[in-house]
Amino acid sequence: MPKATEQKRQETLDKIIRSAIDLFSKGGYHNTQVMDVVRAANVSAGTFYNYFKDKRELYERITRENFDAFRILILEIRRPVNIWDRREQRDKLRATFTALFDFVETNPQLLTIMLRGGYGVDESFDIITWGSFTTFADDLAEDIQEWLNEGIIHNINPHLFGHAVVGMAMQIIHSFQFEKRFTREEAIDYMITSSLATFDQFLTPQGRNILEQQI
Repeated sequence: MPKATEQKRQETLDKIIRSAIDLFSKGGYHNTQVMDVVRAANVSAGTFYNYFKDKRELYERITRENFDAFRILILEIRRPVNIWDRREQRDKLRATFTALFDFVETNPQLLTIMLRGGYGVDESFDIITWGSFTTFADDLAEDIQEWLNEGIIHNINPHLFGHAVVGMAMQIIHSFQFEKRFTREEAIDYMITSSLATFDQFLTPQGRNILEQQI
């Protein structure tokens, strides 16, 4: 494919995706039709179907590609972490929650799509819509399981902890984005303190002794 043609094709694809993000975030998946995207992007219906077979495929691409990229970023920030070092724990949490706010503020419509988008179409589609949040929780659960295996913490369900942290973060981000009742810095500080406090409740005696020596 000639370079100019390839560039034109990419520009058209970008227009369709940008228009869809705007429409999905404002009206949700159910209330947005293919022709709404076509009109917003100023392309023909035929052009749309050259890129996507239907609205569902477009929605899936938007959510998965963006959140997959964000997941990779978070994994790079968090790993490796010296769990015995309280300062490093705090620094990693701050970097993680800061990246979360950066992502949402740079892509404000994407979180809205996920929270208000396509839930309730069918079971497989719900997995697409909410699967990213579950993936983040599962990633955190893997870390918790490693720390359980090393004897740092005990008596905790890794997946429950992962979902609790992700759920807290999503609710706070959503409230910050639409209600502005607290600052970004207040939110990040609270999430760090809350996460560490919860973690500390499950420390083994050995883990507690080591961390207390750093205070």
